[in-house]
Amino acid sequence: MADFGMGMGLLIGLIMANIIVINLCKMFPKHILGIVPVMIGIDTVVTLGYTFTVKSLTDNINYMVLGIGLSITLALLHKTLVMLKVFKALFKDEIGN
Repeated sequence: MADFGMGMGLLIGLIMANIIVINLCKMFPKHILGIVPVMIGIDTVVTLGYTFTVKSLTDNINYMVLGIGLSITLALLHKTLVMLKVFKALFKDEIGN
């Protein structure tokens, strides 16, 4: 079960990466589509770096992979909900709300 917790530890890094991407979207609202590759790159570096670092510390790799998969899913859910809120505020003139 500790291996699952170690896999879930990735969630902290992905949430911090989400905050960086959201702040970039606020700073450059006209270039949001250009931020997509940056977002994918940051998430990839964080995920692979964490996975290869923690892999040597685990006993059961399957539980760690399960925790990492759940972390990625929860981080994507967090990113979607926060970006919906931010984009609604940023583009209220275009949306009409």
